[in-house]
Amino acid sequence: MKLLIILCISTFSFNHVFATETGEEFIYPGGVYVKEISFDQFQNGFHYLDMKVPTLKKNNSYYLLFGIPKDIDLDTRNFNLKNGDEDYVITLNLKKKSFGKQYINISKKFTEPTPDALDRIIRERNILNLARNKWVSSDIDTNFILPVIGQISGVFGTERFYNNKKGNYHNGVDFAASIGTNIVAPSSGKVLLTGDFFYNGKFVYMDHGMNLKSIFIHMNTITVEKGDFVNKGDVIGHVGNTGKSTGPHLHWSVTLNSVYVDPMIFVNNTIIH
Repeated sequence: MKLLIILCISTFSFNHVFATETGEEFIYPGGVYVKEISFDQFQNGFHYLDMKVPTLKKNNSYYLLFGIPKDIDLDTRNFNLKNGDEDYVITLNLKKKSFGKQYINISKKFTEPTPDALDRIIRERNILNLARNKWVSSDIDTNFILPVIGQISGVFGTERFYNNKKGNYHNGVDFAASIGTNIVAPSSGKVLLTGDFFYNGKFVYMDHGMNLKSIFIHMNTITVEKGDFVNKGDVIGHVGNTGKSTGPHLHWSVTLNSVYVDPMIFVNNTIIH
């Protein structure tokens, strides 16, 4: 399920600091760009628009991890970041990636929500946005394990049609599994939020550190609480069929700098060599 693209990035010498490619990259919409940085840059931190960008230390070196927006125009070359008060421009040659389509039949209550349901959806979206903006300063382990053992029934990035009506692209990976199957933390982190929402059903929202986050939805039971720190491999709940779901499965999404990226990039793969 992993697509590896090795790409050489051209560098320029304008008045900004330009990032250069340092190793194997996933340079496509919904992918991840990794760049070695200095200790001072690591200390100053990075922002993209209003979003904090993850950094990490590994083997006495420091790295920037930048999530590439899925809906970015392929002609976009420059991403304007801030490193403290300094401009920091990443220049990328984005590769085209085919994501495919998926057609799903689902209850009309999800495609045509009532006014009361819409009010609930808005309230829950605001709660999630508050958690999305939280920052947990802890080291990142980017070598993820699978959160559940099951057949992959939905991949990242597909264009989805619900009852033949176009919806949002699929922002995660689906694993079909029996109700009650264990769900484990793919990497260590802090539980930011749990709940039972209209679309998500029962869910757990985690921060793995430095704005690298996971959300696990459509769960049957939840075994952790907000504020808990869990280690990689710890059980956080069980597979279910709650919320906007057509059968027992786990939906798992990952965000970097608040941008959805393909979770499978991190599975059994150290993206920094």
